[in-house]
Amino acid sequence: MIILTAFVLFYLCFCTSFSYCKEYNFPNNFKFGVATSAYQVEGAWNTGGKGESIWDHMTHTNPYSILDKSNGDIACDSYNKIKEDVQLLKNLGVDFYRFSISWSRILPSGTTDYINPVGIRYYNELINELLANGIQPLVTMYHYDLPQALEEEGGFLNLKLADYFEDYADVLYKNFGDRVKDWATFNQPTLICFFGYSGEFVAPMITRKDGGYLCGRTLLIAHAKAYHLYNKRYRESQGGRIGIVHNIFWFEPRTNIIKDIQAAVAANEFNASIFIFFILTS
Repeated sequence: MIILTAFVLFYLCFCTSFSYCKEYNFPNNFKFGVATSAYQVEGAWNTGGKGESIWDHMTHTNPYSILDKSNGDIACDSYNKIKEDVQLLKNLGVDFYRFSISWSRILPSGTTDYINPVGIRYYNELINELLANGIQPLVTMYHYDLPQALEEEGGFLNLKLADYFEDYADVLYKNFGDRVKDWATFNQPTLICFFGYSGEFVAPMITRKDGGYLCGRTLLIAHAKAYHLYNKRYRESQGGRIGIVHNIFWFEPRTNIIKDIQAAVAANEFNASIFIFFILTS
């Protein structure tokens, strides 16, 4: 730590001593923001009519799946701290706040057979409080926390889930789209599918060799359905935007030999293209 501090001080002194050390500024239209996900911050896992999610189920039935056996039952208790949290955001001076909506808080069984009015009220209060403080909401529809009831139908391995997701998106547009102008359908599809359905890294921790591909197919269809639904039914009246949050791992060749270079290229194309190409053409 002492060495690092000394290096930083040396760098600052050195840099400020010469005219070629440039000062860089963010452009005036640059938007600063912060982000959370529902399971990580909300808590209130079984109150206000919320249904069980795959993370609730996993951490309760298999607590050893988490290194320190913690869970999101209380988390940051953001569910009960709307005003306090928004004031913290305001004090940070952010322009937008990206948060996710808990599917199982809106639709406890995962389907539109029952829409939870308490869940609708919670997100309405959060959105209104953000706007009242000059902070734009950017809403993620799905951030890893699928309703457990839908997982028991096969989760993202079941193509029917694309229809369920379209119904869920419709509820969100109807209830929040008059104020939410920026939507993301899914957060990090690579992790959802290849870490959740082909690896023991995130819920539901399924290890099917073909799980990532089956999940990816369903997820892409679900994204396309939600996107086209917005275009056809809501874009003209609500004037918002809808996209997806992709994560990309970058691979470098270990050596300069041809097979290593080709392997790195193939890995990058697979990781980046498996979702991006199909999203762009959907």
